[in-house]
Amino acid sequence: MMAGALIAFAGFCIVLVRVFEVPDYGVLLVVGLGLFALGVVRRLTGGGRE
Repeated sequence: MMAGALIAFAGFCIVLVRVFEVPDYGVLLVVGLGLFALGVVRRLTGGGRE
């Protein structure tokens, strides 16, 4: 599932840059915010801890 999510995210980034003409630094911002949000969700749901 994680590999599929990474491929889908890469495709999403390509669409942002090519179709919507988002600058390269915008993609880095989206990636950073996405990773931050994923970390917050994992922390709140207790993912990875037992």
